[in-house]
Amino acid sequence: MPSLLALALQAAAAPAAPMAGIDFDLALLPRGALDLSARRRACANPDAGTIIVCARPSGGAYPLAEMERIYGPLPPLRAETDLGGGATGSAFVQQVTLDRGAVANRVMIGIRTRF
Repeated sequence: MPSLLALALQAAAAPAAPMAGIDFDLALLPRGALDLSARRRACANPDAGTIIVCARPSGGAYPLAEMERIYGPLPPLRAETDLGGGATGSAFVQQVTLDRGAVANRVMIGIRTRF
């Protein structure tokens, strides 16, 4: 059964048939060939059976402010919890350079309380 499945997955898909009669490349149009005023008129008075794209993106092509809000830099995470009685416990890392140039990486656990 697994060999049959492997053979079925290796079968080549038939190439898609080219669309007959459609030879359009927007890059080949001469400059100024698009009549934007006609598009604006068509958006104002659409005819039945005609497909017209009339929308414009608000705020530019890319919503950079929204993307910055979602994917922007986050504040550093703090592993800290309340221990009760005004005390907090935290876990953090520390990197200290020793006198001969060696670097000590430390994982620290701290407890703070108010006096």
